[in-house]
Amino acid sequence: MAILDTIQLLFAVISGSHVAPVLTTILVHFTIPLTTLFTQCLHPDPLCPRRNLQTNDDDDNRPAPSPSNSNIAPITSQHVFGSTLVLLSTVLALSPAILALIYPEYFPPKNIMANRTAWNTILFVLSTIPGALSQLYKHRAMATFAQPVDATLLNFTLSTFSLAFATVVSPLFYSLQGLADVTTDVLVGTDLKVRWWIHLYPSTDISKNTADGISCLLGTLDNVVQRNGYPESAHCDYASGIVFFHVFSIVALHHAIHRICNAGAFKILHRGLSAGIILGVGVMMYYQIFVDNVDYGFLPNSWNITCAVVLVMGSEVYHRVSYEEPSFETKYLEIGDGGDDFE
Repeated sequence: MAILDTIQLLFAVISGSHVAPVLTTILVHFTIPLTTLFTQCLHPDPLCPRRNLQTNDDDDNRPAPSPSNSNIAPITSQHVFGSTLVLLSTVLALSPAILALIYPEYFPPKNIMANRTAWNTILFVLSTIPGALSQLYKHRAMATFAQPVDATLLNFTLSTFSLAFATVVSPLFYSLQGLADVTTDVLVGTDLKVRWWIHLYPSTDISKNTADGISCLLGTLDNVVQRNGYPESAHCDYASGIVFFHVFSIVALHHAIHRICNAGAFKILHRGLSAGIILGVGVMMYYQIFVDNVDYGFLPNSWNITCAVVLVMGSEVYHRVSYEEPSFETKYLEIGDGGDDFE
């Protein structure tokens, strides 16, 4: 689970700098239809045709598992419809990137949807696949263990392993940020000696990358290295503060969600998800216009807002019916049970 989470994080970080800010809020929800699809294929119910499995003769006499004892919550038609709307919003948001790769003549190199942006947008969507697999793995682990699983301890353990794994592999991927289309124009004034992005991997300066990463976190990385040391300019201002604020936000959100779930106020949680999408789109739109200073034009902005509206509708439909909470049933032997075994 920790490795899958780290792979998702690495793919998102590598590609995120060349994805339209508003799209990062929309495309990340592709995990919803992926989770629904994987659940249906791994644990089919009447909504998904069951697979024909070959069984041995010894298996014919075994009783079939009772559906009432299944720990996998069923997926309703409402979940499928909501997932379809979320999938539609993702396909609509991804369509400009696909068109840029199919018809590059309509997108000049300096256009915002040029080759580099298109490839990074697709990679950002692909990062949701390991995230969906990790989510299913986590749900199955919590539902199938006989003893109760502490969700807080599980998340802390996964975060610890993810941090350790990311610390080891991150220096290998520093040079891949902003995947695709590294040209000689990008390399002017730098020490990079490559003409194609694939030549950046694997990185041969792992120790240097590690030292630069620590220096950037501490705010001591030289400005020249920040500008010219890597294909993408580094921005180390307030890096440590941003990291600590990010960690604090995750802890605070986890605590708030835990309190809301214990209170049984799932409607508030689901309304909060929709409100979070709207807030995220608004903040990213503000960042895109006033901070990133990129003019996407009226038509792309209108298209992205339309995708966000479809996403909110799908999220509302999907979360209106919540999954059953996993139950943990542990059977303890009463006094006298199994006494014959010791005679």
